[in-house]
Amino acid sequence: MELSGGAVRVLGCLVEKQMTTPDVYPMSINGIVTAANQSTSRDPVLHLSEREVHAALDELRTEHRMVRMIHAGAGSRVDKYRHALDERLMLSSPEQAVLAMLALRGPQTVAEVKVRTERMVDMELEHVERVVDRLSDPARQADPDEMRARSGDGMMRPSNPLAAEIPDGFARPWEGPLVIRLPRLPGQKEPRVMHLLGGSIYVDAFAAGNVRVDAGSESGRSATPDRLVALESAVARLEADLAALTERFESFRQQF
Repeated sequence: MELSGGAVRVLGCLVEKQMTTPDVYPMSINGIVTAANQSTSRDPVLHLSEREVHAALDELRTEHRMVRMIHAGAGSRVDKYRHALDERLMLSSPEQAVLAMLALRGPQTVAEVKVRTERMVDMELEHVERVVDRLSDPARQADPDEMRARSGDGMMRPSNPLAAEIPDGFARPWEGPLVIRLPRLPGQKEPRVMHLLGGSIYVDAFAAGNVRVDAGSESGRSATPDRLVALESAVARLEADLAALTERFESFRQQF
């Protein structure tokens, strides 16, 4: 899974608004543009155009099946959009909230995630830790208390864990972690966690301070080993060229 920066921001907005302002959800294009470009509760602050939001929604719908479009009609004058994380990735509400907050505000401590998701779901710090652990490991079983059951309106609702148990061998339909715990950097009291919706990162490079990651930013897309190898090769070539020029200059200077 490797979403563009715009798609990460749009997906985070859809989850956030579903949980905090359900009266305006599903969302219109105008509503998504406004939410994506908020100057508060966003890091970094973006300035996505309507065209860029359309492109992000198309990517999420056609390539990743994480968004559904509700066509105009039945009381709505415009097309509207809703996310499908519950259907596509089998994520519970707490998992959706944590993933969305990381998508909207970048790497954060678990305590920050806990505080910032309070308007979306009510979780204790230990609960947030468990959610992060589950999102970090696709082999870890989902919490029975958070499993979802489809209701008659097609939406996913919390199920009764006593009435519907997780079947043996159940596995959620995603490979690789959706979030990662980052090494604690110098000057930080606590380590951060970040989403991997934009692809994997080279943790060693991040720990060395060579990779800057911004949620929703194309310029802050995750650095992979292949990209780092290419950069290292380019630096090596530049260093060799500089050494050759220095040698030629010294040879020329000695003639005078």
